[in-house]
Amino acid sequence: MRQIKKRILIVDDEPDVGLTLKIVLEKYGFVADCFVDPSTALKNFRPSLYDLIILDIKMPKISGFELYNKFKSTDTKIKALFLTALRELDDYDNLKDNVFPKMGERHFIQKPVSNNELLEQVYSIIN
Repeated sequence: MRQIKKRILIVDDEPDVGLTLKIVLEKYGFVADCFVDPSTALKNFRPSLYDLIILDIKMPKISGFELYNKFKSTDTKIKALFLTALRELDDYDNLKDNVFPKMGERHFIQKPVSNNELLEQVYSIIN
């Protein structure tokens, strides 16, 4: 019996970051789709297709939090991991109750992300 690969959607406006994440995840057996434009990612998003979405928080036009809420409106079971290069903890804390209703749940990684940290977070969220 063939194992079904877990699918991950990556949205980061920095092409090199998105590509690096995609390469690492695919090396470990995931199927990864990557977009640099949040609007394009939204247009191509299909409910129940992805096991996880990885979103940069600070992007032009639409933040990762706003994009997550749009994805969540069409797929209530979607899980997310947020990335940021900045120390946006205040912004994160203001929205965390909306994004992560379970107390203490913090799927948030600060860039630069090590491969081990990325994989640890991904495995803990999707398993």
